[in-house]
Amino acid sequence: MFLGVWLLAATTVFAENMQFVDAVGPTGYYVDVDSISYSTTTEMQPNNAKKTYDLVQAQVAVIKARTNRRYIYQMQFNKEKMVYRILSSKVQVYDSKQFVEQTEEATPELPFVASSPMQTVVDFIYEQPRNK
Repeated sequence: MFLGVWLLAATTVFAENMQFVDAVGPTGYYVDVDSISYSTTTEMQPNNAKKTYDLVQAQVAVIKARTNRRYIYQMQFNKEKMVYRILSSKVQVYDSKQFVEQTEEATPELPFVASSPMQTVVDFIYEQPRNK
């Protein structure tokens, strides 16, 4: 019985609902729509005023066919400021699903432009029904 419960829990933990977003050549971009969550943050502005921003967090996968790798990122987006942060990442051999690298270090905010695949990812995320 314990083994059955453990197997059910393990498959739930690793379950993903990755949806295709876009591709640039042999590189594909996916979002786990079940991982999308929302929050806010407040920042001080140069004029000492407070500004509140909406944030969205999601698991994003980038599959690079030429290198047989899947990069899985836990990401946070600020659409208004057009920035993102990688909160954690894993690198996986795509064919074997073997993890070869992992980091829990968050990056600083990184900018993206309207013509980038990251903008397409953000647009896709905001098009999803907001359940959380």
